[in-house]
Amino acid sequence: MKKYKWGLIGTGGISNQFAEGLTSLEDATIFAIGSRSQSSADVFAKKWKVSRSYGTYEDLYADPDVEVVYIGTPHNFHFQNVSDALNAGKHVLCEKAFTINAVEARELVALARQKKLFLMEAMWNRFQPWYGVVKQLLEEGRLGALHHIKADLSFRFDVGPEHRIYNRDLAGGALLDLGVYPIALASAFFGKPEEIMSAAHLYETGVDDQVSMIFKYASGATAELGCSTRYLSKNNATLHGSKGYLEIHGMLVRPAKITLQEQGEDPLVIETPHSSNGHQYEAQAVMDMLKEGQIEHALMPLDETIEIMETMDQIRGDIKVSYPGE
Repeated sequence: MKKYKWGLIGTGGISNQFAEGLTSLEDATIFAIGSRSQSSADVFAKKWKVSRSYGTYEDLYADPDVEVVYIGTPHNFHFQNVSDALNAGKHVLCEKAFTINAVEARELVALARQKKLFLMEAMWNRFQPWYGVVKQLLEEGRLGALHHIKADLSFRFDVGPEHRIYNRDLAGGALLDLGVYPIALASAFFGKPEEIMSAAHLYETGVDDQVSMIFKYASGATAELGCSTRYLSKNNATLHGSKGYLEIHGMLVRPAKITLQEQGEDPLVIETPHSSNGHQYEAQAVMDMLKEGQIEHALMPLDETIEIMETMDQIRGDIKVSYPGE
């Protein structure tokens, strides 16, 4: 069995979670870690038994043995990190939000396609068991025509203005960090909205810490979405159709069960357990595509990633949130 050699960029919390998921896969190895400091890389390498640790990102990109790179840095670094990895000939899985804006996203997609390298936004929930169950129920017509989606992903962050979530220089804010999930969920089933209405509260640093959104689609369907770093929500999502509704319980990113409520019927609870910490599913999806010689994945296509970034660009324009350099 071929074992793909992964190089991870960034040693923060999300990279540690991704590393944990990777360790559960037989055909993956955490081969190299790249950080902005050698000491941070060494600590990460010791924890996850990584063969090679680099004190710069550039050294990892230059390693000829690294085949696929995972980008786990703050949003504002994604464009440069992905560009450098692609230009070094590496396949790339990049954390969401994919970039700061759609301009950057389009450029990266064009570069990957030009170089015939795999590139995908790390929308990890699309590759977990629950997502397949929901898609199957919809395809079977259990909800009838899908008319409305309601979803919210919110947690209270008790941190200061220097933290990445509120740091404007690091492209902070609730929308890019949390809102991308409910937006991507609506995108998966309805596509790109025709009309967008939004309202927000801004933190003292000028980034959003609460956003409420209403989308309208050409089909007449609607979505009511929210995200915040000021409060905790149930973090559920509900899909409403002509025959009933489907509730996705718990975190939108890793739900363990869903409930199907068909009109006039008893509710049906469907367990959707996951193994490890759930991050391995997206990594496996990447490797599956590499084995087939594909450079995009149909479950998270690059054109949809661009559309999601365009949607968030419009929302940020409406709520007057911008980042340095835009």
